[in-house]
Amino acid sequence: MIKYQQISKRISNSTRILDVGCGVGILGLHLDGKQCEVTGWDLRLTHIEDYEEYYVSMEERNVEKEGLGKEKYDAVIFSDVLEHLNKGGKVFRQSRDILTCRGKVILSLPNVAYFENRLRLFMGNWDYTDDGILDRTHIRFYTLETARDLIADAGFTIVEMESEIPIIHSVWKRNLFSFLSRNFPSLFAIGWLFEVVPIELNP
Repeated sequence: MIKYQQISKRISNSTRILDVGCGVGILGLHLDGKQCEVTGWDLRLTHIEDYEEYYVSMEERNVEKEGLGKEKYDAVIFSDVLEHLNKGGKVFRQSRDILTCRGKVILSLPNVAYFENRLRLFMGNWDYTDDGILDRTHIRFYTLETARDLIADAGFTIVEMESEIPIIHSVWKRNLFSFLSRNFPSLFAIGWLFEVVPIELNP
């Protein structure tokens, strides 16, 4: 839920949005009240009944095979999506063509070099899980350096980066992780949220 709050605060009112990999539609819920026009795509749509009212349309679409179309959007969202794609970089580059003149892309990527993963690998363990950084459905894995390379290679520049931390209920631990992830994002962030624009918009 925190990630969707991070995305929502970067979206202005009355924005036309493409939510790629929309899942059940939780992002639409977090944008409620902003009068946004949100279109959602996913490879498979299930259990969308609770949130589909927040979208102008939701459809099943294989973006690697069908592309992103020709409609223009003010913002394209890839929330934990590109790591699931064989050709994530290609799809990401295509998003440039469907942005309005002041459009932007917001993407989040998990950090495979998170310190707990490093410790497990040091101990000889690399165990896939049902979700999280080592989700068994992940095809690509990113460090902060390779995430930045992905963005640059796609023709974008970073406007702002925000570190993500685990869900922590203890206040002091959450504050500690927030400090560490801000200052050492390659080590203590479980992932990052990037707001990016095409390079020509931010020379």
